[in-house]
Amino acid sequence: MTTATKPLWYELSFGCNPAYTYVVLLVLSLLGPLLMSFDKKVAFYKDWKHLFRPTLLISAIYIVWDIAFTKMGVWQFNKTYLLGTFFSELPIEEYGFFLVVPYASAFVYACLQAYIPNLTSNYNRLFSAGIILISLIAMALAPWRWYTWTTFLLLILSIVYWEFVQKSNNHQYLYMAWIICLIPMSYVNGVLTAKPVLIYNDFENCQIRIGTIPFEDFFYHLLYMVWMINLYQKNKHEWLTRRTNNG
Repeated sequence: MTTATKPLWYELSFGCNPAYTYVVLLVLSLLGPLLMSFDKKVAFYKDWKHLFRPTLLISAIYIVWDIAFTKMGVWQFNKTYLLGTFFSELPIEEYGFFLVVPYASAFVYACLQAYIPNLTSNYNRLFSAGIILISLIAMALAPWRWYTWTTFLLLILSIVYWEFVQKSNNHQYLYMAWIICLIPMSYVNGVLTAKPVLIYNDFENCQIRIGTIPFEDFFYHLLYMVWMINLYQKNKHEWLTRRTNNG
């Protein structure tokens, strides 16, 4: 009798109580970026003060969004893989997610700026236009589905605002950081959706999955990064300007 083959990330258990699954994923996601934040060339720890407010602001908005979608049945959490402590519909691990993942993403962005200081911005608008086109196609394929429409509509509006109105000059680093972050994200979200820790209602998404991960998840992450990175960069620029003006 043959046994169905499961994805690799499904087979990777952590040798502990399944209730620690989400916690272990968060620790693994944070450990590397946190330790490497003291690398002399990146020295990301010096930027913590610039990252603090953007992370809290955008995470607070995402948490409200998360709570609303949980109540609406867009997704739900499997208590088997959770510690069991919930606040306003969300497990405590989910609140940690909105601190750990943004930190790791911002760290990747800072590394790119430190190690590739002259990365060209010639293709920013082309890349932005491509993301907008993908968003419009996804919305057309899944009309009026909550996860699809909120994610891609907000992403379109955000890119238009930061790229074409504010004329941000850092999106080459943002997009490359996002592409790099897709690698660890695919593992983390793969575990979350394969076990599953997080169960999606496919009537509220476009029903396209990369492995076990809903297509929207990748752009949900990009939307967060667009706002967090731009606000972080804005805070840092304002701080450097004040420092220069004060001599």
